[in-house]
Amino acid sequence: MLRTLGIKGMAKALRQALNDRNVELSHSDCLELIAKQFGVKDWNALSAAIGQDAADKPLLFSVVGDEIKLHRTTQKLDVNDTDLSGSRFNDANLSGTWFNQINFSGAKFNDSNMTGWHVNDVNLSGSRFQNINLSGVTFSNCGIPGVTIDGIPLEEIIAAHKKSQVD
Repeated sequence: MLRTLGIKGMAKALRQALNDRNVELSHSDCLELIAKQFGVKDWNALSAAIGQDAADKPLLFSVVGDEIKLHRTTQKLDVNDTDLSGSRFNDANLSGTWFNQINFSGAKFNDSNMTGWHVNDVNLSGSRFQNINLSGVTFSNCGIPGVTIDGIPLEEIIAAHKKSQVD
């Protein structure tokens, strides 16, 4: 899922990647390139296609031939018995989503809303969670070795919590 801010983040990442290769482009130029990747004329056309209040509306994209198509979605996911190892969830609205028997090992979750997430029998080993909202999340029977939240190993967070309960 993408949002306007996620697309702007893509332009920022593109600009940085090009800058690392000694190619100088403005943020506006990168927004134009991203817009062309989505099959529209320019950033203004992409922004208009998304809508004025798109910062709050999740988007999906799909590849059809050589084109990338944008889709709005308000659907809730119910995912079972799936391998999503190494997946990236950037600026995703996963609130209220149910995951059962999923392999998320090495997955990266960044700038995502995960409120009310229900996760059962899921392998999260090596996953990274950064700038996310985990309020109301329920984890049960999950493998979590190597998981980090904002760069801190989950084992350290749990140990600190347990120590604070004893003190």
